[in-house]
Amino acid sequence: MDLVVLILIILAVVLAFGIGANDETMANVVSSGSLKLKYAVLFGGVLAFLGCLFLSANVGKTIGKSLLGSEVSYNSFMMMAILLSTSFWLIISSKTSVPISTTHSVVGSVFGISFVWAIATGQNYFLSINWIKMGEVAIGWVLSPILGFCGAIIAQLIITRFMKYRSSGLIQVEKTEKFFQYIILAFVCINQISRGGNDSANALGIIYGLIKSGDIAQDIEVILIIIVGFMLMAGLIIIGKNVIENIGTTAGKMRPSDSLAAEISASLIIFGATVFGFPVSGSHILIFALIGSARMKGITPDKKSFRRMVSSWFLTFPVAAILSAVIYTSLLFLV
Repeated sequence: MDLVVLILIILAVVLAFGIGANDETMANVVSSGSLKLKYAVLFGGVLAFLGCLFLSANVGKTIGKSLLGSEVSYNSFMMMAILLSTSFWLIISSKTSVPISTTHSVVGSVFGISFVWAIATGQNYFLSINWIKMGEVAIGWVLSPILGFCGAIIAQLIITRFMKYRSSGLIQVEKTEKFFQYIILAFVCINQISRGGNDSANALGIIYGLIKSGDIAQDIEVILIIIVGFMLMAGLIIIGKNVIENIGTTAGKMRPSDSLAAEISASLIIFGATVFGFPVSGSHILIFALIGSARMKGITPDKKSFRRMVSSWFLTFPVAAILSAVIYTSLLFLV
């Protein structure tokens, strides 16, 4: 294994830490009172590790070289630029308690390096991108939050009807809400494992690419996946609590029955996307699901927090693209 490949592996591991640091999946169990924050991040870290171990392969093989055009020779400097720019933006966003999309960051970075490639080689820019694959990813970006929003509305309607049928007094209502706290834990397990598999694939995509090219031996694949999983878990435990606390205030004060509707919707959508190999934004899905549930209850989301997150979403793509373009250009000048 040469030095460049070793650097790429290290950068992929750093990216996994950044991904974990920006994971807000456990926000529902904290805001609903199902788990205290310190236990939620530990539990979430273990679940994310399991997701990385067992559910990352399909999405990981979708991300990376397939997003670039067939004319582009995917090289180590491109990989470095993508990893560095995505890691930097993820960690900065996590420290400021803002959840962003890892997939948006990666795709933005791909656009950045493709732009530099077109200028450096004098080729047509439109040849640098696999537009069919990029279109599929973009459709997933648009549809998944909408499905999260609509799914939460449907789930909230069902739960509200159940509450009216089941609850005949304040004591019964409290017992039902207590019961929902445990149901939330079941769905958040599905959500966190799926999120771990989907998001960690952004780091593992580089490793799968290196294995396919023969730069990394096939027999150490499992070891590298385990290392990435541990770093994902470390990021969530060490820094992720900042984002989890911030999300808890975005949709306003919600009861367990309200959080459950959002959790059901988000967990099923993210699980389906992960199994079928579609990279999606777990942050966008969960937040839109929370908003859908809140709107059905007549709760207004915290406008300041929501505007802050939406602003970061719009910034993610261009910031990642500019960072990767600058980094890739710098690396080219070094050779």
